[in-house]
Amino acid sequence: MSDNNDKGIMLKAIMVAAPILLCMGLLPLLSFYIEKMEEDGRAQIVDYIAIAQAAMEVKFDAADLNGWQTGYAFDIIRSVEGASRDDAISRSEFLRSADNFRRDIQTLRGMTLSADQRSQLDSVQKDFNAFMEMDRDIIAMYRSGSPIARDKASKLVMGEEIQIFTHISQNTNALAVSITLDLMKKVAQSNSYGIVARWMMLVMWIIASAMAILLVRLLHKWLGQMRSLMQKLESLAGTDELTQLPNRRTWDLQIEMMLATAKRYGQPVAVALFDLDHFKQFNDTYGHPEGDRLLREASLLIKSRMRQSDLFARFGGEEFVLALMDCDLSQAVARIESLRRNLPDGQTFSVGVTLWMNGERIHNTLARADKALYQAKDGGRDRVVSIAPPAPGEPQA
Repeated sequence: MSDNNDKGIMLKAIMVAAPILLCMGLLPLLSFYIEKMEEDGRAQIVDYIAIAQAAMEVKFDAADLNGWQTGYAFDIIRSVEGASRDDAISRSEFLRSADNFRRDIQTLRGMTLSADQRSQLDSVQKDFNAFMEMDRDIIAMYRSGSPIARDKASKLVMGEEIQIFTHISQNTNALAVSITLDLMKKVAQSNSYGIVARWMMLVMWIIASAMAILLVRLLHKWLGQMRSLMQKLESLAGTDELTQLPNRRTWDLQIEMMLATAKRYGQPVAVALFDLDHFKQFNDTYGHPEGDRLLREASLLIKSRMRQSDLFARFGGEEFVLALMDCDLSQAVARIESLRRNLPDGQTFSVGVTLWMNGERIHNTLARADKALYQAKDGGRDRVVSIAPPAPGEPQA
């Protein structure tokens, strides 16, 4: 996915950079011929310059609109936080770009165009209206909260919406090229020398400068979006989506660093496995949405009582794991007992806790904590059971 995004960025950058190189390359050649143009037709040249500038504005708007649409489209297809908020930056900037695009199309429509150019403009207008109508449907489906609707919204974003916008980009490019070629023909036909020459040179410099500014702006925007996207993806890859706690993958990475630090400074590390009592029964009684709410609230409450040095993660389902740095077994039991109060909905949990032995593999520590957890469940649940690690030289139980 990242490779495709990089290729897309480079392709768009090349598409914007090409007119800059073309303008800069044509300037010396045009300056030679423009000096030979007659004075007649100056007003017509000025009119065509205005039309060409208006066409370039529409082309710039299309590129700008595509840039912001890409940002919030990534949010939608990954269902990340912020995509459903009205004040999301990408979304608000997209709507601003859409208003600019609509305004500049109307401005260009009021100018003198050939039949083919007006047909192209009508096609752009039609595609844009269809694009905005589909965009409203996509946002409505995404904000509905329905997984089926969100999946359909993602498919529309990656399918029909991209196809429509590709057609818009092609037509705006074709229209800008057509009008620019007409402008160059009018200039070639003109016999104007001084004023027309200065106007034409100025227009070419304006186009080249504007395209250069747009290139810098688009690259800055795209690179910023890519950095933001990679940060979000990296965060999502290591975070449990429901509770926003570290997931099993992050636990495996961080616990090794934590144990290395404990070994270096000779500090004890307590490891505990949590299991919400009768969670399946709660789900069956109140439904999965309420079960998800209970998991979120319980994990948030427990996390709020953790120290910065502790590691609290979700292992899956209703099971959580906790590592307490610089904490012996009795201290760990006391701290975990304090967590058992004031859980939401009168919820209780069973806990098995043990100590990590210096040099021990973490999966052996977890197996011992799991054994203590089963003893807590067999003992009636809603309790903390601890198992001390075996003495040095003593085999694992």
